[in-house]
Amino acid sequence: MEKDFIKIFEAIDTKKAKQERENIASMQAAGLYPKYFSYPITLQFELTGSCNLKCKHCYNRSGDEDRIRYTKMTPEKWKQLAHQIVKDGGIFQCIISGGEPLLLGDDLFDIMDILHYDGTSFVVITNGLLLNNENVKKFAKYRYFWFQISIDGHTAELHDDFRGLKNSWNNAVNGAMEISNIGIPLMIAHSVTPKTLPYLEEMINLAYSVGAGGLMIGEILPSGRAITNTELLLSPTQRNELYKQINILSQKYAGKINIERSMNISTSMSRYVSQPNGGGIIRPNGDFRLDCMVPFTIGNVLDDPIRYIWQKKGRNAWQHPKVLNFIQSIDKKKQQGNILNHVNDDIKI
Repeated sequence: MEKDFIKIFEAIDTKKAKQERENIASMQAAGLYPKYFSYPITLQFELTGSCNLKCKHCYNRSGDEDRIRYTKMTPEKWKQLAHQIVKDGGIFQCIISGGEPLLLGDDLFDIMDILHYDGTSFVVITNGLLLNNENVKKFAKYRYFWFQISIDGHTAELHDDFRGLKNSWNNAVNGAMEISNIGIPLMIAHSVTPKTLPYLEEMINLAYSVGAGGLMIGEILPSGRAITNTELLLSPTQRNELYKQINILSQKYAGKINIERSMNISTSMSRYVSQPNGGGIIRPNGDFRLDCMVPFTIGNVLDDPIRYIWQKKGRNAWQHPKVLNFIQSIDKKKQQGNILNHVNDDIKI
């Protein structure tokens, strides 16, 4: 009888989350870990709603007209925000994303510079289309947790169809090699569909060949454009096969490349609830959002300083009754799709 790898991996996630909660509680009892953070330690900058691709699964629907109109944070406003953060004492990590962040051109590096000289380290998330030798050299100066490029097929045919642009695979692969060759830690993100599920090992080999230290594998969730592109979603049998292959291939390629998987939503949410809030996402319209998969905002940086937003609502936001009710309503077997339809809603708390 075929093992239920979904249940096995969910049990592993639950065990890890429980151990993490216990560790934090123990450190808090000993006075070694804070009950709350007086300022965010991590912030994600969604720099723009614009994108140069039309990916079939995009949860943000980046590049759609309403998402472009949604962008109120100009490059100058992002720079002002970065200066404000530095003045407040700075953050540990900044995640740079979009839309496509490289569409900002040199303004992107100006924003990063402000935080970089204050000691911030980065994660950059890009589709790789605009990476070239010149701007990769500019990226080399910063400190990174990793630099993430999305490649959604081991061939140009699979990737380009999924991403909506011919030659996008060539650009992403070449850009990935430029990043790894200059010594920046590279992570490849790979969204699995029924079409690409049979080629996981080929995808691992591709990621290894471009110099990636890790491959992040995740299935597509029913949100954004994927709500209407339901052919991208895995069936329960296909999900089980995905988890089975991750189990086999992680062992086979151990020591060569780190194969990671996205955690299920319920476990991720329970982790947030059980520990002090460490940050959130600043969206293109200035909204301060808790996470990309929950619809709650705690303020807008165009209206109030981050410190004010954080002190008033942010540091305990995951314990807000609306947020707790939302998380408790998640039934991953029956209701997940309906809940994720709210990903682009803005519910103020």
